[in-house]
Amino acid sequence: MEQNINADHNNDILLIFAVLRGITRRWTTTSEIQNRLASQGLDIHRRTLQRVLKRIVNHPELGVELDDRTRVYAYRQTVPSGSFSAMQMNPQECLLLRLFEENMRYLLPGSLMNAMEPLFETARATLRERAPETPERTWLSKVASVPSGVKFIPPEIKPRIFDAVSEALYREVKLEVRYRNLEGVEKEAIVSPLGLVLQDRKVYVVVRFDGYDNCRHLALHRMLDAKLLEFAADVPEDFSLDEYMQSRHFNYSHGKKVRLVLEFEDGHTATLLDESPFSRDQKLEKLEDGFWRLEATTDDTSLLKGWIGGWPDGHFRLVEKIPMD
Repeated sequence: MEQNINADHNNDILLIFAVLRGITRRWTTTSEIQNRLASQGLDIHRRTLQRVLKRIVNHPELGVELDDRTRVYAYRQTVPSGSFSAMQMNPQECLLLRLFEENMRYLLPGSLMNAMEPLFETARATLRERAPETPERTWLSKVASVPSGVKFIPPEIKPRIFDAVSEALYREVKLEVRYRNLEGVEKEAIVSPLGLVLQDRKVYVVVRFDGYDNCRHLALHRMLDAKLLEFAADVPEDFSLDEYMQSRHFNYSHGKKVRLVLEFEDGHTATLLDESPFSRDQKLEKLEDGFWRLEATTDDTSLLKGWIGGWPDGHFRLVEKIPMD
């Protein structure tokens, strides 16, 4: 009997600790805490969660504050240095976490991102609480990423879709998906996810449809539903996402290479192409007539055609574009 009592007591402690990890330093509702815990594989009945939250709030030393001014209760951490709060970080670690959060949001499994939310929130709060004139507080406003092409607003991806796709990829299980293709036709399929790719602010999952041996790309923003299945994904033993990406320019060609020969007169263009060459075998030389001649092996893509066509008329003379075997 004593053993059962101790076991129940230990379970209560673990449950309280799990709930505490789901509470951040911003106001969080009961439903949000429940969903965050569920994404980490811990399903707690709502009434059980409410009972645990009430016990936590009744113990001020746990550092959790309740907002009960409306019918929707909300909770937040109030003691950042408390033993149950997220680990304390120095400003440099906070900056790295903020950059990581912004740039890796769609490249990590949703469950891992949710599990790291307390760390992200601590990083955000730590930077907010530092004096406005401190270098750490102003650093994020001093760095930026500039797109090399036309800037577009990224399409919206439903969080539940990303969570399901990334989790299936992480666990190597199949997905049942419902999506709308470019023609607006809705389709359903069972797929094996092989890789996640971020391109031009859009997220694609490389998959194999059941019954087929070729790879396809599905845009996550076109997915209407995604459900994890308890069946192992059909992942080819020799599949490598890096090799797949190198063998074909993602979504813009069919893996064809060309030997490109261009001539141009502008010296600034020569400097740019020397600093950032097309390929390792690129050759760049100045001709006797003052023009520059460039030879390089590269992917034959619509992006290449657009890059050449994006310069003023007459800027480049396309001497040759020889298909490679």
